Amino acid sequence: MREFDEQIYRLSPGLAPSFTVEPGEVFACLTQDASGNQIGEGVRHADLDPSRVFAVNGPIEIAGVKAGDAVGVEIRAIDPAEWGHTWTRPGLGVGAPPESHVRRLAARHPLIEWGTGAPIAVTPRLHIGTLGLLPRVETEPRHLGGYGGNLDSVLCAVGSTVWITAQVDGGGLFVGDVHAAMGDAEVCGTGIEVAARLELCVRTRTDWAPTFATIRREEKTWIVVDGDDFDEALRRGVAECTRLLAAHFGMPHNDAYLAVGLLLEVRVCQVVNSRRSLALSLTGGADAALAPALL
Repeated sequence: MREFDEQIYRLSPGLAPSFTVEPGEVFACLTQDASGNQIGEGVRHADLDPSRVFAVNGPIEIAGVKAGDAVGVEIRAIDPAEWGHTWTRPGLGVGAPPESHVRRLAARHPLIEWGTGAPIAVTPRLHIGTLGLLPRVETEPRHLGGYGGNLDSVLCAVGSTVWITAQVDGGGLFVGDVHAAMGDAEVCGTGIEVAARLELCVRTRTDWAPTFATIRREEKTWIVVDGDDFDEALRRGVAECTRLLAAHFGMPHNDAYLAVGLLLEVRVCQVVNSRRSLALSLTGGADAALAPALL
C-alpha cells in the first residue's frame, strides 16, 4: 500500500497534485495534528510557528475525475498516535480564556484527571476533522463549504464514505485534522487533536453531484451545511432537504416542507470556524432522498 505524507497549508484550484491514485485503490495518508505537531502542555499559542499550523495531506489527484463528478472517500482505518492534545487560546471558541491552555490525553481511552475527584471517561469518537476536494477559489484548509474542508463532524469515522462534488479536474483530495474525541460543537476550539495514519479508498460517479458534502454512515445519509451563523446553515439545509425530498418522492414543494418539519434530524458540527456547520438527515427512511444515486 502506498503512503503519502506531504503537507500543504493553502488550497488553490491550480495547486499541482502531490500524487495520483486510481479509483478503487486503497492508500494511506500520514497526518499531523492541527498544530502541525508543535503543541504540548506548557506551550503557548504565541510559541507556535503559524506557517506550520493546520497542515493537511494533499492534494491527491484522482485519475479520470472531471469537475462536476462525485467523489466518494471511504474511511477504512484511522490509527492515531498514542497521545493527543486539546487546547484553547484567546479568541478561540465560545468561552475563550485570557491565555492559552493545553492538556495532553490518551488517544484510545482518554481520561480527564485534572481535579481531585474521580477520573472522567471521555467517549472516544475517532474521526477525520478535515476532508475535501480543491475549491474553485483559494482558501485555507481550516475553512469549509460545498467542497468539504473543515467539516468537524464525528460522522467522518471509520466505515463512513464522504461524497463531494469535484470543483476542478482531478478532484484534488486533501485530508487532515484528526480528532480522537470531540464534544458537540467543539466549543473550546479543539477536540483531542492527534496525528494519525489514515487508510482511504476513493470511488467516483458521473450520474450524481451533491450540493453539499454528503456522508453515508451505518446505512444513513447526512448532509453537512454551512452558514455565517446557525440560522443561515439551518435555512440552507432545510431548503436542500425540501428540494431533494420533493424530487425523490414526487411531492409538491409545500408538502415536502411539512414532511421535513416532521422528519428532520440535526447535529451541531462546530461553532469555531468563520462559518458554522450542521449535519442534517431525515428519519423514516426519507434520507434516501439525500443521496439517491447511492441506494
